[in-house]
Amino acid sequence: MLTIFPVVRTRLTEEEVEEYQRLANVTETVRGILHGYDIRLRPDFAGDPLVIGMSIEIASIDSISEVNMDYTMTMYFQQTWRDPRLSYTSVPHNLTLDGRVAESIWVPDTYFLNDKESYLHGVTVKNRMLRLHHDGSVLYGLRITTTAACQMNLRRYPLDEQNCTLEIESYGYTTDDLEFHWKDGKDAVIGWDQIELPQFDIVDYNVEQKVIQFSTGAYPRLSLSFRLKRNIGYFMLQTYMPSVLIVILSWVSFWINPEATAARVALGITTVLTVTTINTSVRASLPKISYVKAIDLYLMGCFVFVFAALIEYAVVNYKYFGSKPKRGEIQLASTSSPSPPARRCRRQRREGSNHSMGSVGDNSYQQVNFDELYKVQATL
Repeated sequence: MLTIFPVVRTRLTEEEVEEYQRLANVTETVRGILHGYDIRLRPDFAGDPLVIGMSIEIASIDSISEVNMDYTMTMYFQQTWRDPRLSYTSVPHNLTLDGRVAESIWVPDTYFLNDKESYLHGVTVKNRMLRLHHDGSVLYGLRITTTAACQMNLRRYPLDEQNCTLEIESYGYTTDDLEFHWKDGKDAVIGWDQIELPQFDIVDYNVEQKVIQFSTGAYPRLSLSFRLKRNIGYFMLQTYMPSVLIVILSWVSFWINPEATAARVALGITTVLTVTTINTSVRASLPKISYVKAIDLYLMGCFVFVFAALIEYAVVNYKYFGSKPKRGEIQLASTSSPSPPARRCRRQRREGSNHSMGSVGDNSYQQVNFDELYKVQATL
């Protein structure tokens, strides 16, 4: 047993020494690469434009806002280029280095032209990846969340389709210094098939390479555009079906007795206020734009229908009750102006009393007078 332990200890020591030597070789390689490296100069300075390939993997599209006209997207953004100053031969494999090494080498000044706010994820460390190859090729990856502007045309809302873009450009280098291109063409952008949005479907996407002319020169630009089609299901349940039912409910008042004033007025006002509430809730989720949207025309039509039902009852009420005299007017007329038989009866009674004082024996006249009086009283 005493002779075995020294042998095992000798083998472990040899493995540890080999590991230390390998790490020391890598350390010397990295130190040699960075020694005398000038971060201020791009690769092949004053030579041909440096070709930079880019690719994007979409992690998620977090939100699409019609009010702010923007979208928020999280992605893995990779850039590749070749820097001869970073080539090496002393190590037989590629070097994946800590992301902090990126602060010691030259990297492109890429930015997103139409972004409103972007940030680099930093949990648990800054999400950066740097990989070096033997020939000096560099792979630089970042995990970024960006909120980018997306100008939307809402005239057909909610039956609309929107086209949003992500513009990638060099801030300071012109086409004399840098040349941008998508690494694998349209396949440089992946992850669309995994994206699920609550209100949209991603119909298609496209990539494009441009050169944009400014007063300071021509700059390279890459464009990623994707077409979004809005799902109508949400609006069928939240807007269209309730408004249709409210309009039908307003028509129920046509079958209510016109004399039921309280029921018909309450139903009409309730339907008008409900359509107004639906219209207000729809407007709250949209920006304050000057042109008319499709949903505005639809809700305005619903409002006209329910309001017309209320106006219809006002017309019916005026025609039905407005032509009849009021009860107080009937009583006043009956009191102030007695009927002709009553007036004739009183006149005959006065005349009869005069005749009775002159000739008491005129019984026929008195009989007629009392009969007429009886008829008038029966009529009243």
